[in-house]
Amino acid sequence: MTERGPVEALRADYDDAPYESYSHPRSAPGHLAAVAWLFGLECAQLSHARVLEIGCAAAGNLIPFAATYPDARVVGIDLSRVHVAQGRERVRALGLANVELLVGDIGQMDLSGLGAFDYVVCHGVYSWVPREVQDQLLAACRHLLAPQGVAYLSYNVYPGWKAKEIVRDAMLLRVPPNASPAERVRHARDAVDFLESVAQPDGVLARALADHRMLAAETGDYYLLHEELEAYNIPCYFRDFVQRARDHGLDYLAEAQLEYMFAQNYGPAVVDGLVPRYGHDHVLLEQHLDFVLNRAFRETLLVRGERAADIRHRLDRNRFERLHVAAFLPPLTTEPRFDDSVQHYGDPSTGTLSARDPVTKAALAALHRRWPWTLSRRELIDEVRAQLPAGSEAPPVESRVDDLLEGLIGHGHARVRLEPVAPTSEAGSIRLNEPARLMAELTAPLAEAFVVNPWHETMPLEPLDRYLLPLLDGSRDRDELVDALVNVFGENRIRIELDDEQESDPDTVRAVLTQEVDGLPERLAELRLLRVSDPPP
Repeated sequence: MTERGPVEALRADYDDAPYESYSHPRSAPGHLAAVAWLFGLECAQLSHARVLEIGCAAAGNLIPFAATYPDARVVGIDLSRVHVAQGRERVRALGLANVELLVGDIGQMDLSGLGAFDYVVCHGVYSWVPREVQDQLLAACRHLLAPQGVAYLSYNVYPGWKAKEIVRDAMLLRVPPNASPAERVRHARDAVDFLESVAQPDGVLARALADHRMLAAETGDYYLLHEELEAYNIPCYFRDFVQRARDHGLDYLAEAQLEYMFAQNYGPAVVDGLVPRYGHDHVLLEQHLDFVLNRAFRETLLVRGERAADIRHRLDRNRFERLHVAAFLPPLTTEPRFDDSVQHYGDPSTGTLSARDPVTKAALAALHRRWPWTLSRRELIDEVRAQLPAGSEAPPVESRVDDLLEGLIGHGHARVRLEPVAPTSEAGSIRLNEPARLMAELTAPLAEAFVVNPWHETMPLEPLDRYLLPLLDGSRDRDELVDALVNVFGENRIRIELDDEQESDPDTVRAVLTQEVDGLPERLAELRLLRVSDPPP
């Protein structure tokens, strides 16, 4: 029997244990375009964009974009035939005509017929392939990227992965050759259990195991298989990654998480220690920040090398005019006080910010009222002026709004787009935008049903959501939605429990389901799903 090469071995791994295919919000073309704009570059309009994902799995990251922009061209390439078959079935079920999914090895494919792409996404591939394939990926990005295009690549980095490699190596040592995927997971978990029982408290191993446990609690077996136990997991230093990209005619634009780029976010000691020495070289500065933060993972945006001279590695306030911004920073007190008293905003469990300036407080209040949808810079300024007390001394509203926007964006507190993210109407019956409604319908039978919202977030559905969201096509009024849910309850497909006991009284059941239907606006806002206007008669 012919021995399989490394690429064929990878293909077999993913065919045997497919990777779960979800959206990755920071790889969304809308986010990439906004980041590029902030740093001085123009990108293609989303409505007719050409988008490629290398390593697309079952197209879970591509389908939401394709469904939202039917005139865009969307192509996915994956090594696994199983992944692509799953993706094609999803595309067929959603009736999408603008998606093409291909089985292939990016290093061996003829790329000449694919054309150029405005956005190239490669999530969860670079670190998990042999080094020669890494070079082929970078070469493919340069070959396939349109002149104004942006590429997104995610990968594991040092120094954070230094300690993680201890746990990975120990698990690989425990896994016998030719073990099945289920056996590999079992042996790996046994290795972690054993090491936890003997690790010295407060030692390097104990801390690495604790980090592993924390992540494992949030992920499934598929993640363990394809992250920790994959044949290839090759972290690198950020500076070395950028040099390899430059060797292939690409250059560094930004991080998808902007807050990791700025030394000012990590205190005066970091600023004083790094900026005077390395402020002239943004790559070297960020490499030092990786040590400060012990970073283990990066999501890096690249452009063609000839565009490097146009990049400004700072937030340009002159470009805020085009932005549409959303931020979830609820006030910790009920109403803004338009004086110079301090008020606090955010979530105490994850961090808060304080504001004393009336303009800042009015802007934060406006963003909170609008959440999860966006306000343009001009809309935000108008909202602030409308809130300030009549007759008060006119403050410099525009510059203070820009101060706030710069702070929110630079610290990762704001979501930004170059197009508004907002419902078209709140009038009429509750009608979900069709891509989300169809996705809810498609995933409803799955063990973990989900939808993807306009922020490119995968949102899990509660049991009742599975039956209610697919009904929101605008054809049913409130009473008809309740009747449909009563029928679902009568077929024993949903349960209603009150006081830990299943409810069966028809009147009580109808009352509970009516309450759920009446709460739809709040539930859709929680899922950050768009309500749209009724179609014309």
